[in-house]
Amino acid sequence: MTIQDPPKPARRILVVEDEPFIAMGLEQLLPRLGYEVVSVASHLRDALTKAEAGGFDLAVLDVNLSGELSYRVADLLLSKGIPFVFCTAYADVAFGRYAHAPVLHKPFDRKMLARAIEDALARASSSRVA
Repeated sequence: MTIQDPPKPARRILVVEDEPFIAMGLEQLLPRLGYEVVSVASHLRDALTKAEAGGFDLAVLDVNLSGELSYRVADLLLSKGIPFVFCTAYADVAFGRYAHAPVLHKPFDRKMLARAIEDALARASSSRVA
């Protein structure tokens, strides 16, 4: 009889996306990649409330939430040490102090999403070690 390590719990993800079709797609795709979607926020106020409450390991942030930019959410996540991935349909977004965060350009596929999340988690892990 061999002793196996217990399975790792799924990383928990907050999805911040105002487009219902994309949010639903993420809710279906993320579990297939081994992640658990803990909550979805479609408006800035809701995203800030959920980000403040915590309970997740990473966030996928749409940059533009019905005309409001999600940078306040990104700032809150930075202050809590929670990694995030920006998701945007705009090619000309300047990320300045968020240059470390992976950017997922819409439309994206499963591999692109997985790579961006893995990159964000790896960067967060290496910054904690350093």
